[in-house]
Amino acid sequence: MDKKDQRINVTLFSTQEYKMVEALAELHGTSLSLVVAKGFSEWLKRHFILEVESFRDAELHLKKINGSAPTTLAEPDLSFKEDEDQHLWRGK
Repeated sequence: MDKKDQRINVTLFSTQEYKMVEALAELHGTSLSLVVAKGFSEWLKRHFILEVESFRDAELHLKKINGSAPTTLAEPDLSFKEDEDQHLWRGK
């Protein structure tokens, strides 16, 4: 993949984080973008496998509970079948 196609825009969570990235870029004589890219690369090295394993563990847990994990983010079917004696609790 060509580097021009490997761009991700990042919005930092706080002004403090932006200033920290700015300070590191100045210390190393590089761009803000390179500091963020390096930081993300380090995060991926430490966390990628853990994140994938956590997702797999959650999926297996959901399969145990529900019989299968959801396959989409579509709205769940929250409907229920009414009992034949549905009016008993109302006194009817």
